[in-house]
Amino acid sequence: MSDDKVDIVIQGIYSDYTDEIIELYLTIPFVNNIIVSCWENNKESINHDRVTFVINVPPESAGTDNRNMQIVSSLNGLKKCQSKFSIKTRSDQKFTYDSMMNMYDFYMKNNERTSLHQYDYDKPKNKILVAGIYSNLLFSPRDHIFWGNTQDLIDLFDIPLEKNGLIEKIRIPKNRLARYYNYFIRTETYIGVHYCSKFNDELYRVIIKDDEHLYDHAIYWYYTKSLSDSITPLVFKSFPKSIIQLDWSHSSGNLYKLGRSEECSYLTGCSWDENGF
Repeated sequence: MSDDKVDIVIQGIYSDYTDEIIELYLTIPFVNNIIVSCWENNKESINHDRVTFVINVPPESAGTDNRNMQIVSSLNGLKKCQSKFSIKTRSDQKFTYDSMMNMYDFYMKNNERTSLHQYDYDKPKNKILVAGIYSNLLFSPRDHIFWGNTQDLIDLFDIPLEKNGLIEKIRIPKNRLARYYNYFIRTETYIGVHYCSKFNDELYRVIIKDDEHLYDHAIYWYYTKSLSDSITPLVFKSFPKSIIQLDWSHSSGNLYKLGRSEECSYLTGCSWDENGF
């Protein structure tokens, strides 16, 4: 297979909207195969020779903000990729054709290697590129889309699942979780810090004492922020904001259109390549 072809993992609940995403991505010239990593009893799968379905068994706990679901389905989908480079995206978000083409061009020019794992100098193969980085938070690439060497993306999601998370302690609706950031790790931070710990083993101590380091307003938050500021840019890089265009379908039926043609507060909440990230 040519290195200029990539596999795409579409992860999450499989719906009719996901079929629209599949139809679009099949028209993109650099796309090799599409892996839909979803859950039991979502809906009947479409039949296409370039589309593979991975039907996952839900983990015992979904994790706070469904992070365990994201980790399991992303990892299992990426393990099915056969291309050197892959993309992990979501089943409720459709990036436009032009946005995907522009991200592809940017990725191929900016997938350098600027750091090494602490105990495996063959890794990583490249930086992982994302649609924005929350520079005011800890180890927080946005989780909407990840571009990277397939092995690096597997390593990104080959991390421990959350145990005894907030939703095991209290039953709280997902839309009210933001009120309790002082009592749990944000999902982006959870995934980011576990991956970044492969590059600096001081982060293992941070993870062990997560309530003292990784919760909002934690006693050692500023110390942890200094580690995040030094490590995160070596591991992740953002695409330019100007090339991100996507539709985001929510379960409520609302469709958010996020693109360069509009000033959307959601897009301004993080840092981009234009900001040096």
